[in-house]
Amino acid sequence: MTHYLLFVFTSIFSKFVNTDNRLTMKTKLIIAALALPILGFLGACGDSASDTPKPTVTLKEGGLTTNTEIISGEEISFVVSATAGSEALASVSIKATWDGKTENIFDTTITSKSTEFTYTTILLGSVGDDVTYTITANDGNGTTGEAKVVVSVMPIQASLDGQSGFQLYNANSQGLNISFDLYRANAMITGTPANQDIIDATTTGQAEWSKTWKSNNGSTFVKVDPNDWQNGTSTTYLFQLYKANKNSLKETISDMEVGDVILVRSGQDIEFNLFLVKITGVVDLPAAGNNNDYYQFDMRGLIF
Repeated sequence: MTHYLLFVFTSIFSKFVNTDNRLTMKTKLIIAALALPILGFLGACGDSASDTPKPTVTLKEGGLTTNTEIISGEEISFVVSATAGSEALASVSIKATWDGKTENIFDTTITSKSTEFTYTTILLGSVGDDVTYTITANDGNGTTGEAKVVVSVMPIQASLDGQSGFQLYNANSQGLNISFDLYRANAMITGTPANQDIIDATTTGQAEWSKTWKSNNGSTFVKVDPNDWQNGTSTTYLFQLYKANKNSLKETISDMEVGDVILVRSGQDIEFNLFLVKITGVVDLPAAGNNNDYYQFDMRGLIF
């Protein structure tokens, strides 16, 4: 903004002085003398902010230095070197951001001109997340400098567990299982929302069964090819299936039929959060007031 004002002032002044023939040479010299302090002031203002020295942050060998892929739950390290732009640093911090979440994982006060340290932690996020680690140096003069690394969370390589014969009932049923914890393969009448990967979405008093699943913990759903049930026996396969379908995942899924196969990305904070569900039965009772409708299903994943 200051540079713009300087340009405008200079242009107007130059045009005025050079084109107004009514001014004597002496008058023009006086105007020029008065304008110089103003130009100097604007120039000084424009330079002060941009010339304030900023700290530098360097990620050194021995730790993460570039974007990479790492298996869920593994240790990661940063070798951080930071140098103040002024006489001394004020602090250095590290934060992680992923999937709409932010966690401040490190913060320390620094009073020296420079510092170098190693910080080791466990990789945050779940399989399929891209976790951005931002290392920020705060200078004593109020400026900041930063470095960033993005870590893509990869699955461990393992065979999947499988269990079968579960029923998930209309939410208006009485004393029957209406929600499901995929990680623990546990059907629940009630349950902690954080563990409710699947819950029947029929609302209280709704006359008809909604035939819809939702989640209370942010789990998402997508129908995949029925052949994926036969092929989906490993974490590697499910991860590739997730990458191919991640843009189609939804917060609800409805009107399932026998033979449908569903990929579920659990909202639980677990190392491997992908599961397959196969619908094996649909019981939609026609009698009014009978709320014992249900889906029957089998499932696969890494079960606790």
